[in-house]
Amino acid sequence: MKTFKLVGLKIEEEALKEKTIKEIPLEDGLVLNREDGENSWLIEALISKDLQPFFEKLFDAQTKIRAFVTISKKSNAPAQIVAKVRTLTPLDQHLSILLDGRLLTSKPIHDPEVLLRSLMGQGLSGDSLIEAFSGNVHQRKETTKL
Repeated sequence: MKTFKLVGLKIEEEALKEKTIKEIPLEDGLVLNREDGENSWLIEALISKDLQPFFEKLFDAQTKIRAFVTISKKSNAPAQIVAKVRTLTPLDQHLSILLDGRLLTSKPIHDPEVLLRSLMGQGLSGDSLIEAFSGNVHQRKETTKL
């Protein structure tokens, strides 16, 4: 297994057939790549108790959600994971949530306009959009050099 620092978490919501992205403010968190050949990941996030009703609905429904998970640095492009809420653990000041899911793999996007629209569709804007776009472009350049 590999463990990473969770630095960003967004959850896709569907309201009246319209998809929106809800950014989850983090106190702390970890992401574990199980390295099981199945693209299985665990996400543990320490969040505000104010979000407990939102995550209780997701837990009770036991439906799959799409999570956008950013690891290590905020400038990294988020990974898309289809997950279920496995546990909710209320703590003194916070709520610990555990998401269990699979990484969605996708082909790298080579068209800058398509990449930009994809990042905007993930709810990114302003400096975070510029950082993710730049990081993705630089990462692609490094990959093509190999």
